[in-house]
Amino acid sequence: MLQEQTDTKSKIFVRPPDELPYKMVATYLDNCRRGLQPLKDAILKCDYDFVRVYSHQMKGSGGAYGFPTLTEIGASIEVAARERNGHALNSCAATLEAHLESLEVVEA
Repeated sequence: MLQEQTDTKSKIFVRPPDELPYKMVATYLDNCRRGLQPLKDAILKCDYDFVRVYSHQMKGSGGAYGFPTLTEIGASIEVAARERNGHALNSCAATLEAHLESLEVVEA
């Protein structure tokens, strides 16, 4: 499991364990960050199917990479998409963006 440490500037430094290479975790986070704009675009277009699938994948992959907060956010987005709740989706997307910005992977 990944270890998350937080400093006073709300930066979350992630140190992957030996069994999960640094590059794999860094690539995963880069992919999450690149996926943020398509998610926002889908929310604006009310493409709830895309949002639901995207968030379901994040919910599963966040846990697989040891990021419980990404799993929680993904689950919240999935529920909001199922309910077609645009206000909640925008709020969740903002939370996701802030969380992704706070993460920094560091080599062990």
